[in-house]
Amino acid sequence: VIVADSACTGIDNIAEAITLLELNNWDLVAAINGVMPQENGILQSQAATAEAAVAPPATSSSSSSPPSSSSAFCPVLPSRHIVERQPRMLNFRVEYRQRTVEVVVEEGSAVGEIKHILETELQVPISQMQLKGWKSGDVSDVTVLRSLHLPKNNSLYVLTPDIAPTASTSQNRYGECHPVFFIGTLEAASQEAFYGKARDRKLLAIYLHNDESVLSNVFCSQMMCADSIVAYLSQNFITWAWDVTKEANKARLLTICTRHFGSVVAQTIRTYKTDQFPLLLIVMGKRTSNEVLNVIQGNTTVDELMMRLMGAMEIFSAQQQEDIKDEDEREAREMVKREQDEAYQLSLEADRKKREAQEREQAEQLRLQQIQKEADDEKEAIRLSLEHALPPEPAEEGGEPISKLRIRTPSGEFLVRRFLGSTKLQVLFDFVASKGYPWDDFKLLTTFPRRNITQLDPASSLLEAKLFPQETLFLEAKE
Repeated sequence: VIVADSACTGIDNIAEAITLLELNNWDLVAAINGVMPQENGILQSQAATAEAAVAPPATSSSSSSPPSSSSAFCPVLPSRHIVERQPRMLNFRVEYRQRTVEVVVEEGSAVGEIKHILETELQVPISQMQLKGWKSGDVSDVTVLRSLHLPKNNSLYVLTPDIAPTASTSQNRYGECHPVFFIGTLEAASQEAFYGKARDRKLLAIYLHNDESVLSNVFCSQMMCADSIVAYLSQNFITWAWDVTKEANKARLLTICTRHFGSVVAQTIRTYKTDQFPLLLIVMGKRTSNEVLNVIQGNTTVDELMMRLMGAMEIFSAQQQEDIKDEDEREAREMVKREQDEAYQLSLEADRKKREAQEREQAEQLRLQQIQKEADDEKEAIRLSLEHALPPEPAEEGGEPISKLRIRTPSGEFLVRRFLGSTKLQVLFDFVASKGYPWDDFKLLTTFPRRNITQLDPASSLLEAKLFPQETLFLEAKE
């Protein structure tokens, strides 16, 4: 109501006021100062004054006039500069081995900034740190948190596979021989146990410890530290542990179990009394859901514990064999499908290359045909031009000397024509070219004596070339 007071903040929309409060993590003073900042911002020492200004003044008499909403609930701030509103803050609860670190950063920060904080808190180099638990999968150090659309509160965990556990984390007060516990969240342990290839899957053993139970010491020292139990758990199980001695830890465990295994498992754990702990839950991953096969209480013996573990393992092995068979069949089908797809793709590729080769060949043929056509058209145009430019054939009887020439072509046909004796050799050459035998490609020869007429001066006359009164010539292609 205070933030939505237009007289105080200039905002009269409830939705906008709520958004402003969310952006300031529901800090009323920060929200108001976000729209009515002091000249130099609100100093830490002024926060108490601002909060006092927000609180309504106490009235000692009913006759006193009630203060207006603007004066009673609005902090009095001297200047009215517009500054940036406070950024949205994100909370991260980060687990690493036996430690939990709370990290608060701005939404505009990068993932790497969280790692820098953890490096200081955990004394773990960033280069050896894997920050897991992101809902969107693994992210890089430069990823901006805002781009991940995270809720206000988040849970992450750190893995350091290259750093061996220290004495403080690996030492077991019940003896040196103990199960190898999975370091990480229950979700990560479930992923490790249930969601690999069928041959690599294991049962998940969840050990719930309670220091207040009289059975804890005996169960841990005699059962969980027995060589046979340790070896069997290490070979066939992913073992994850949780201490429920404190009620807060137990409540958190119930929430986690409800999320991963459903409310029935959580309710089952809730029904066990303190003196029935420790508990060992044996969980098997199934196609659609996870199933708790057995809940082993603290009042058991090594032989009974081993029998129950082996019984769970027998059930799991039968299911695992079915899963392996189904997985092998599925992989075989997928392999056949991949091979068929690859063969089909190869066939398509071969057809495509063949089609492209045919298209290239056709295109080349068309190109050559076009070139040939253009050359033929050009030759025909030249031939026609020469034919039209030829002087008319003179009559047999005339006043000027007439030369009658017979020209044998390479095909054996004869070209016969009359020319004036004074006609230049160039006209003879043009006549032959107009018949399709250009003098660039053919030689014009006499029979006897053999002479190459095309080597003579084209400006010479037929008389000068001694092609008078008649002569038989033949055409020969130039080499």
